[in-house]
Parts: sequence; C-alpha cells; structure tokens
Amino acid sequence: MICKITFAATANRSELILRNINAVHIESGWKRLTDTAEITLPRKAIYLEQGKKSVSFYEVKEYFKKGDAVTIELGYNGVYVKEFEGYITHVSADIPIKIKLEDEMYQLKKLPVNISFQTTSLENLLKKIIPGYEVDALEVELGSLRFAKTTVAKVLEYLKDEYSLYSYMDGKKLVCGKIYADDSDAEAVDLHLEKNVVNNDLNYKDKEDVLIRINAVSTLKNGDKIEVTVGDETGEERQLSYYGIEIEAELTKLANEDLKKYKVDGFTGSVKAFGIPFFKHGMKANLTSDLYPDRNGLYYIEETIVDFNDTPSYRRKGQLGDKVTT
Repeated sequence: MICKITFAATANRSELILRNINAVHIESGWKRLTDTAEITLPRKAIYLEQGKKSVSFYEVKEYFKKGDAVTIELGYNGVYVKEFEGYITHVSADIPIKIKLEDEMYQLKKLPVNISFQTTSLENLLKKIIPGYEVDALEVELGSLRFAKTTVAKVLEYLKDEYSLYSYMDGKKLVCGKIYADDSDAEAVDLHLEKNVVNNDLNYKDKEDVLIRINAVSTLKNGDKIEVTVGDETGEERQLSYYGIEIEAELTKLANEDLKKYKVDGFTGSVKAFGIPFFKHGMKANLTSDLYPDRNGLYYIEETIVDFNDTPSYRRKGQLGDKVTT
C-alpha cells in the first residue's frame, strides 16, 4: 500500500507532500453535489518530503489553510491512482488532526448569481453562471427563469428539486442531468463475488418482487409541467423527468416503458472490494459469481466510499444502482 498526498504551493509556502498518514476517507456520488474527503494525520510529528522537515501539531495550521488545493493518490506496489482533487475546508484543533476537503464544487457553489431569461436551455444557463468551466449538460429547455442575488449552489439545488437534474463535478467539469456514463469510454469493472470482492450486503430479487412507483414529470418549453404516476401503489418511488412531452397519454406510455427497465431480476445493495480495481460512480460493474452464475449481471455504480488506513487496509465500497438493460 502506498499513499501520496500533495498540497499545492501557496503564496506562503512551497508544495508539500505527505506519504505517512493514519487514514484517508473519501465519499463520492452523483446525488451528493459535492464529493468529500478527510485525511487523519499521525499522532506523532509528521514529516514533509522537502528536506524531511519535522512539523509539530502546533505548526500544522501554519502549513494547511482553508482553500489550499490538495490531490490524494493511493495505490499498491509503486502504482498510484488519483482518488481525489479538491480544497481544504477545515483543519481540526484536536489530536489526531483531521483535514476535511471538498472537490471542485467548493469553488463553484459559492459563486454569485444574478441573472434572468425569458427562455433558456440547461447548458446555456450553466455556462452563464460558471464562466471558465466546462459543462456537460442534458439537452433540455427550461423556459423562463430568474435568479436574483443568489449563488451557484442555490441554482443547482433548484434544478435538482424542480427538474430532478442532479449536478456533480467530474474533475474540473460540471455534469448536470447525466447520471450514468453511457457515453463514457470507461470500461465496466469486473467484480467477482468470490475472488476480488471482500464482502457485500447484496440482496437478490426476482422481478416479480420488485415494486416500483414512477412519478413521471414532463417539462414543456414554456416551463409548464405535466405529471402522471404509474406502477405499484406501495412501491419504491422513483421520479423520472421528461422534456417536451405535451400529451398525457404519451407521457404515460413512456413512463410504463421505463417502468419495465426497473422490473428485472437483480441485486440491490453494495459491494466492498480491494483498492484496485478502481471504479467510481457513473461507471458500470460487471458482477459475476461461480456459486450463482445465473445471477451475473451489469450494474451502474451509484456512489463509492474509499477507506485507506494504517491497519493496513485499502478498500473501495460501491453502492449498486440500476441494472443495465438493453
């Protein structure tokens, strides 16, 4: 197991690199808006790579400041994987010292917004409020909008609550309305339940036992909405968003077609694997088993939790989303 945490150079100090830490904890997912990480430093003095300088607990706050850029790389046998890029949001005063981080959304969500449109697309709205950032947005029209004396965080929250358009950062790129990476070049990660999965809390359900209720909402070009509900009255609720469907019967037909995608045999729950192979939310996991080969299947990964510590242990937990259907 290897660890490399790089604190970018600031106006007050040069770049710092830490390789000896107690623990790293990272949480990432498309529902979260902001990915987070926490670094726990050793109780003994830490050592900075430049000149092997020893730094006491009392000096830590002089080296690590809110807003400092940080990159976390973890791995095995000399091969690193970039797990997280973000900024310091808090340095604890307790021992052991814990440094909390947020991803690039830390910079975006506090930007001021004061803007109005008679009609606009999602992509145009986002490009106007976060200039200089790349945007990957669903192609939808939002109608008339006005945001006065607010922030990017409030706008993204509005898009989630009103249109079920979730936002998250992919590096320096803002993704909105695109949950899974169907258009990604990333290959599915192979997770074998008896070989490279440490443990799991999976629950297998036959499609007859899957109860789903879909609330379907179509947003028209003028901002008006049409809503219908299909599926099992006592089922798990899912809200699906459609755009430009003006006839209720057509919306009902589309919602029933999408309902079939959820009514399939498959697993729910999570799997915990070793640190490698790498996977993150939005990717697909190819689950296979020697004991239950009839349950093999391809699933979306909804969120991940990474834990690296000096016990030693390096684990990656993935929460399964929907089963991939063709």
